[in-house]
Amino acid sequence: MPNIFDVAREAGVSIATVSRVLNGAKNVSEDTRRKVLRAIKHLGYKPMPSLRKASDLLYTIGVLLPDLRGYHYNEIAMAIEDYASKHNFEVMVSVPKMMPEVEKHVLDQFFKRKIDGVILCELLGGLNYIEPFIKSGVPIVALDYYIEEILCDSVNIDNISGALTALKYLYQNGHRKILFLRGPHYSPAAVQREKGIKKFLERHKDVEIYFSENEGYEPEHGYEGVMNHLKKYGKNFTAVFCINDWSAIGAMRALRELGLSIPEDVSIIGFDNAPYSEFLYPPLTTIHQPRWEMGQTAAQLLIERILGTGPKIHRNVVLPTKIVERASVKNISNAVVK
Repeated sequence: MPNIFDVAREAGVSIATVSRVLNGAKNVSEDTRRKVLRAIKHLGYKPMPSLRKASDLLYTIGVLLPDLRGYHYNEIAMAIEDYASKHNFEVMVSVPKMMPEVEKHVLDQFFKRKIDGVILCELLGGLNYIEPFIKSGVPIVALDYYIEEILCDSVNIDNISGALTALKYLYQNGHRKILFLRGPHYSPAAVQREKGIKKFLERHKDVEIYFSENEGYEPEHGYEGVMNHLKKYGKNFTAVFCINDWSAIGAMRALRELGLSIPEDVSIIGFDNAPYSEFLYPPLTTIHQPRWEMGQTAAQLLIERILGTGPKIHRNVVLPTKIVERASVKNISNAVVK
């Protein structure tokens, strides 16, 4: 099994230089860093083998999740673990709870423990937090998270197309005045869905979309979004488009509390196709996103990168969405909208 001496010899540098590259030090030239990383990959060197289980030579990947409430990241995490375990990889999951200082601590710990790769589903603290991993050649996959710079592989859904699909469906069913319950401004997925909405508005001048004044993914955010809008502006819409199915639960409760029937008085459409969405009353029309496939694909890309079996260029996988028609949207094409 190759050791650090073999890497130094292969790269034509000192052991100290190899150590600096492995630790993400900044005082190494880009040319030298690439030589060392090439040598590591060519030799199949894995740092600190003593930290691995000698019996089965397990690799370890770290997964950074925004939260484990609801259903979205639970299913993604299960998909990652399923794929990883089948390929002899262990998974270490951390939930920084949207706190940058905790993100930094977790990533520092991942790096110190010589974790083999990271699946990143959030990064509020900035790209400098992952700089040590990039510089030392530790693979990263951005999952359900957009990084503008091409620094790593990524797996996302087409949020823009998903939002367009939802609005086209409402439009085809006669809806021209729509309340949109916004997601958090710091969420890349929410930002992309709003881009889809704005693109739709550019093409359909006969449509009005009211953006909720509050934002969020939770049921209480959907509840407050509907309540606040109706109290301030009255019922000036025929349909509600929710940022996700989780917030749709709150929106549905608010409508019912105010004596409005779904879909007779107000139609509602969600986004996610959550496991419970078909069991709501009425069953929720929604946009399906393939969470299991997202997690499996991210794990596959990362493991291929760690083992050196995939292509050298970074891959950006964008998975499609589709509409799931149920009973929460009414066709009002022939109705007179007041």
